[in-house]
Amino acid sequence: MKDDWLPADLVPRSAVASYPTTFAAMARGDFEAITPCGEQLMRTALPMYLRPAHR
Repeated sequence: MKDDWLPADLVPRSAVASYPTTFAAMARGDFEAITPCGEQLMRTALPMYLRPAHR
């Protein structure tokens, strides 16, 4: 499968995969890594699911 649909500046999974799910004491650097990753994934995935049902 080609990855040409991914954003060119996508934050790699390896940069955020091991972060715990408790965000209360998140360091600024971690926040700056994990936030764009989530935003990029949503911007990439939503159009695939929001396409009209009729084609």
